[in-house]
Amino acid sequence: MSLYSLVYPMAALVGLTFAVMMLLLIGRIEAVRGKKVPASFYRLIQGDKEPKRLAAISRNYQNLYEAPLLFYAVCILIIALNRIDDSFVYLAWAFVGLRVLHSFIHIFYNHVLHRLAAYATSIAVLIAMWIRLAFSA
Repeated sequence: MSLYSLVYPMAALVGLTFAVMMLLLIGRIEAVRGKKVPASFYRLIQGDKEPKRLAAISRNYQNLYEAPLLFYAVCILIIALNRIDDSFVYLAWAFVGLRVLHSFIHIFYNHVLHRLAAYATSIAVLIAMWIRLAFSA
């Protein structure tokens, strides 16, 4: 297993974060141009409310700076401690795939139970990565 095998799932998650960021930027520009939200709303994100879909994209973008930080940390530790093996790589890709699924659900149809299932499963994978790392030392 290459020392850099975990860089690819990390890069994929960064790509997802940038993709959601672009959706949010485009959505906000369209909302202001379409007079659905006054530009002043974005000074402090206070006052009027964003359209529901835009609020979902915004919340999803925030989600990509929460649990994924623990994913990046465990991946960096696995690389630094030279503990990379196939199971860590599979778990990393599973986490990223589940986060992509979570983002898709959150942004495009936002069914709470589906979103919860994707989120909870991704957290279980992340916990498994941390436990496995802790016991591999």
